[in-house]
Amino acid sequence: MRDAVTKVIGDALAHDTLVAGGRYLGQLWLRDAETTAWHVLLARRRLHETEDDRKRFFEAWGNA
Repeated sequence: MRDAVTKVIGDALAHDTLVAGGRYLGQLWLRDAETTAWHVLLARRRLHETEDDRKRFFEAWGNA
């Protein structure tokens, strides 16, 4: 399944670039998306932040 996802994403990205192949671009994009998701999940669990800090973070994330 992951291979199919990276191919679809990579083919869409490779359409406008001559830098790398579609599958490679898809793997990079998917890896970045997964890393970002982990950062967001871990940011939710920081105990030293206040509830207001978390709300501001998620509001900024949603507006990005």
